[in-house]
Amino acid sequence: MKYLESDIFDALNCALSSIETPDEKIIGRLEAYSCKDTGEDKQLRKELESKILEEIEELKSPEFSFSSSLVSPFGPLDQTASRRTFFYLIATLNAVFPDYDFSGMRHEVFNKLPSVSIVQNTVQNTLFKLVNSPSSNYLQQQIWNAIDETVDLTNCDIYSFNPDWKCDPYSDEPTIWAYHYFFVNHNLKRIVLFTYRSVSNITMNKNLYDDEDDEFYMEDINDDRYIRYDYDHLQAMFA
Repeated sequence: MKYLESDIFDALNCALSSIETPDEKIIGRLEAYSCKDTGEDKQLRKELESKILEEIEELKSPEFSFSSSLVSPFGPLDQTASRRTFFYLIATLNAVFPDYDFSGMRHEVFNKLPSVSIVQNTVQNTLFKLVNSPSSNYLQQQIWNAIDETVDLTNCDIYSFNPDWKCDPYSDEPTIWAYHYFFVNHNLKRIVLFTYRSVSNITMNKNLYDDEDDEFYMEDINDDRYIRYDYDHLQAMFA
């Protein structure tokens, strides 16, 4: 997967990493990729293809008249297009979270969503439920405009990623909740991952205090990451 640089995404990521209340902090992230295989991607695709095709052959034996293992959010896994989409999502996760290996994941951790409005409602009721600012609507608008300009939302397949603790990249953090959405445009051969999570401020600050001396603690919590973002400055970022 080839990372696609975006100044707009960079600005949005800055804003999405600065939403904070006394109890929790939001950390959001938008990244775009083209579906262009790197050397590592080609090897991963080969391994996944081999694994899935081997499983399909086993299911053709007489004792299996039907198996839900062939059914996936991407379509029947005996079809090349379905396996390709599965690969794209795993390769994107590997690129976004390089410290983790998602190659062993099952397709059951993904769900296909019927419309972008479902995602927008979830974002409204989770991420922006914490925000009390007259400019928050503007930020939301910029998020969806930026995604639309990158992958054309009207022609996207949308998937959610719902990991268990074994494949959750945030399992080592005091995460309260997390959401991960893929917007896949097969015609443009592009993917956008929109991921955001809520982290307990109380636990984070306690860990900083417990692990380091007072001087380091004060320096860290005064970092810009711990300052609630001023949305009144947001329009200047996109001017």
